[in-house]
Amino acid sequence: MSSPLPPLNALRAFVAAARHSNFRLAAEELCVTPGAVSRQIKLLEERIGHTLFDRSQRQVRLTPVGARYFARVADLFERLATATDALAEEGGRRVLHLDCIPTFAMHWLLPRLPDFKARCPDLELSLFTAPDRIDQSRRFDCAIRRDPDHFAGLTPHPLMAERSAPVCSPRLLAEAGARGFPAGLASLPIIAIRSRPDLWPCWCAANGVGVDGLSNRLEVDHTYFAIQAAEDGLGVALVPLLFIERSLANGRLVVLPDCPAVVSGRYVLLESRQPDRTEAPEFLDWLRAQTDNAPAGWA
Repeated sequence: MSSPLPPLNALRAFVAAARHSNFRLAAEELCVTPGAVSRQIKLLEERIGHTLFDRSQRQVRLTPVGARYFARVADLFERLATATDALAEEGGRRVLHLDCIPTFAMHWLLPRLPDFKARCPDLELSLFTAPDRIDQSRRFDCAIRRDPDHFAGLTPHPLMAERSAPVCSPRLLAEAGARGFPAGLASLPIIAIRSRPDLWPCWCAANGVGVDGLSNRLEVDHTYFAIQAAEDGLGVALVPLLFIERSLANGRLVVLPDCPAVVSGRYVLLESRQPDRTEAPEFLDWLRAQTDNAPAGWA
């Protein structure tokens, strides 16, 4: 009788962490917390009876056993996806493989996909998220990135600008009273994002605010943590407006008065050079229409 399979979620966490040599980046790829990645890997180690990572240094490293195991299972999920897509394509359906930044996928793309599915029901979308450089050994048809260091030599096609502004809960703004902004920011707690250290310096420089004066800080790993912390009234977060459309619409967040948004990045579309790529002009047309229809001043 064959041995039972290890938990697939634990395997996914292991593969992502091994590829990045970093639990935080693995968590961002999988849209979970670093603690969740650590727990899943611990579960896998207990299941197979071996230590897979050396955690004695700041950057986690595979143990020799972990390296051998990773070599055997690294492409497991890619092969599963390829096999599934092949069956779909045999049935006459096209499958578009999209490689996207996790936060962009979570907060901007996914809420819009029902509209795309209604317009293009015959085109399947296979979505993979990664926070860093495009891995061209993995099948993809197009990718969405912001950081030029992650373009992997592919030609970028402009998609949309990213504009960021300071936001907080209505309760925190009410408690701030009649403070004048942006100068009044110095008296409020600030939420900083470790994965986006550029945001506050960029905004402060554009608005004549001394970043060193924003000393009351809560630091979090990812944008989605900052959004949640701001909604919970823990401070003022500087986040891209395109990620908080629903939070602003339902009143969970408000933009601080007299605190204009600044351009904090630009998203681009990158098309694969792989010979078997799926051509899907209707998806590209839909995507560009969505960015053209973004609220004024948001993108």
